[in-house]
Amino acid sequence: MFMIYHGTGSLLIVTLITASLAAAAPQENPNPPANAAAVFRLVQDGYAALERKDYETARQASLGALALDARNAYALSYLGHASEMLGDFPKAEEAYRTLIAVNPRHKSAYTSLGIICGKQGRTDEAIANFRKQLEVTPRDRYASANLARAFAFQRKWEEALSPGTMAVELAPDVPGYWQFLGKIQIKTGRVDEARRSFDRALALTHEPMMENDVAYELADAGVDLDRSWRLISEALHQDERLPCEPGAISDGDKCTQQLRQTASMLDTAGWTLYRQGKTAEAEPYIRSSFAVTPRGEIELHMVVVLAKLGRIEEAARILAEVRERPNFDLADSREALRELTEAAGGDGELGALLDRFAPLKPETLAQAKVIALVDGIGKVAAIEMPDSAPAGAAEAAKSLTLPPLSWPGHSLRSIRSIEFLSVDGRWTPVQSYAGTTPPPPPCGIVPQPRLLVTRDTGSATVSRGCPADF
Repeated sequence: MFMIYHGTGSLLIVTLITASLAAAAPQENPNPPANAAAVFRLVQDGYAALERKDYETARQASLGALALDARNAYALSYLGHASEMLGDFPKAEEAYRTLIAVNPRHKSAYTSLGIICGKQGRTDEAIANFRKQLEVTPRDRYASANLARAFAFQRKWEEALSPGTMAVELAPDVPGYWQFLGKIQIKTGRVDEARRSFDRALALTHEPMMENDVAYELADAGVDLDRSWRLISEALHQDERLPCEPGAISDGDKCTQQLRQTASMLDTAGWTLYRQGKTAEAEPYIRSSFAVTPRGEIELHMVVVLAKLGRIEEAARILAEVRERPNFDLADSREALRELTEAAGGDGELGALLDRFAPLKPETLAQAKVIALVDGIGKVAAIEMPDSAPAGAAEAAKSLTLPPLSWPGHSLRSIRSIEFLSVDGRWTPVQSYAGTTPPPPPCGIVPQPRLLVTRDTGSATVSRGCPADF
């Protein structure tokens, strides 16, 4: 599923709205099985492992408990949560469905199942489960917040308003709920109400990314642009106090997480400048963001800015790639299409450009991946590949200049992954991103191995752009 993400609704900084652990620590079973003591110890072990984020140990402990007591609700809940965090969505779904069969009135199982459905791209099922949870527990903030998010994912903003409002009524001390309600309100034309919701979010104790999130919503709506710039400037200033630059390829993903957070802020800064009519000033911010994580809204913003600057072929190349994504129709690409159509000279001209830059089909071609240390102007300074890697890909990488991580006052070294395809005997770069671990996959897309030659320090994390995440 094509992923649209930003800020605390993004793959970068997220608080997962899940109630799977809301049942707290396991309690003694009033009707214990014969081996109750062993089951209880295993369930306790599973809970403790989840608390320290050791999901594989939690999974094994929960499976052990279920081998002794197949209807243990705590073990089923913990197995579902551990499987979800390990990216095994089918196993998580099975655990939650079994939990519901054991206890159809469970206070969080439908919400947890809805989250898993959403992460697999089944948004209508997610909505049905969140609604069922609200039937079972009518004033449940997790179900309310997730239902609002699921409607928003479908761009059903009016439907999102009621559960979004309920979420802040039930948990008025959660700044993320106020921020998201402000997003819904601004999307439904309730601008003054949105301002008040954003003010409430910023008045509560919050993470620095909250300024980014509010700034983005204001900029995207073309509202209070001076305030948007003040907020994102301060957020960037706070973020830049702890700059992270790798010294060598061996640093791997040392800086990746911080760079992805910074990328979200850079995109907001660039989009705010663009909305202010400062397109040339916006370009280095958005390009730097694009260099870190070329996904979703950032790509579409890049298309808009490039079209406005008259760099039509580069914009068309990006859009040609983006529109091949599964469920691209869920993206709000109207502005990108409008600006590029106008820049190209009409629908026919744009269609010809997009056909010209149709992306290569990787399943039919040899593939390789190079890890590179890139300097502040985008020049490849050093590379690393396995000994078995094709020499041609290494040589092609050495000659590249990638989009730089460079914006006013900053020019950063970075570790980049560069993916290649072999086309007519030549190694052609098709994608690059910051770090050695790929960005999270879109909702509902189970990541498949794309590369025959690879060096990764870890697997892709669970997608953060799904209906249940913000």
